[in-house]
Amino acid sequence: MNLEEYLKEKRGLIDSAITAMIEPLKGSSVLHAAVSYSLMPGGKRLRPILMLSTYHAIKDKEESIIPFACAIEMVHTYSLIHDDLPIVDNSDLRRGRPTTHKVYGSDMALLAGDALLSFAFEIISNRLHLEKFSESALLAVIHEFGVATGIRGLVGGQVMDIVAGNMDSIDEETILYIEEKKTASLISLALRTAGILGGVGEEELKALTDFSIEFGVSYQIIDDILDATSSPEVLGKDTGQDEKNRKATFVALYGVDGAKKMANEFVQKGIGFLSPFDDKYKILAEIAEYTLQRIK
Repeated sequence: MNLEEYLKEKRGLIDSAITAMIEPLKGSSVLHAAVSYSLMPGGKRLRPILMLSTYHAIKDKEESIIPFACAIEMVHTYSLIHDDLPIVDNSDLRRGRPTTHKVYGSDMALLAGDALLSFAFEIISNRLHLEKFSESALLAVIHEFGVATGIRGLVGGQVMDIVAGNMDSIDEETILYIEEKKTASLISLALRTAGILGGVGEEELKALTDFSIEFGVSYQIIDDILDATSSPEVLGKDTGQDEKNRKATFVALYGVDGAKKMANEFVQKGIGFLSPFDDKYKILAEIAEYTLQRIK
C-alpha cells in the first residue's frame, strides 16, 4: 500500500473509533450535535495517525493505543473550535464547512470545545487500560497530556500567538516559541505517548521527541504558507487569516520562499534524529516528507 492509501486507511480507523466513542453522548442532544459536527467528518487526523504509526513501529500492533489516538484528536479539535471563535481568530470556515460557532453559536461552541478536552482525559484515564499498560506508564501519559495541552504547551502557545499580534516587531525566537507550543506540542504528545506506552528507552524517546518538535514546527510553517498562498476552496478553511490577525509567522518574517526553505530544513533535521534506528521509524519520515508536497 502506498502512503496515501495508508493514511486513508488510518483515517477510517480513527473515524470509526471516534464515532463509537461519542455515541453515548447523544443524551445531551445539543452538545452531542455540536461535538459530532466538529469531529465528523474529520480533517487529516495527522496526530492520531502519527501516534498509531509510532506505536506500530515499536510493537507491531496498534489496537491498544487507539483510544489514546482518538483522545489526541479530540484535544486538537477542541483547539480548532476555540481558535475559530470570534474572540480569537474569527474564522467562518473549517474542514470545508461553516465553523462550529457559526452553526451552534459561540456559547455552544465554547462548551463543545471544553467538553472535548475533558472527554479526552476521561478516555485516557479509563481503568480498563490497566489491563494492557502499567500504572506508571498510564500516569506518565496522563501527565504528558496535561503538560502538552496546558500552560507549558498548547495554551501557552495560543496566548503568545495572540500577544504577538500586538507587537510592533517579531523575531525568530518568538515565532519558534509559538510554533513549538501551539503546534509541535501535540505532535510531540502523539509520539511521546506511543513511546511511553510502547516501553522505549530514554534515548529512543528523546529521538522521537526531537523529531516531533522539528516536524511540528515545519508543519505549522507549511500551514502558514498555505494560509498566504492557497484558497478556502482548496484548504477547506479561511485563508489570509494570518495577515488579517497580524500573526507572527515565518512567512511574515522571511516571505513565502524563505518559509518554504525553512520548512524543508526542519523536516530534514527532524528525520536525522531517527537515523540511529535504521528503518524502524521509516513511516514517520515518509509522512514528514509527504507534508512538504503541499507547498511544492
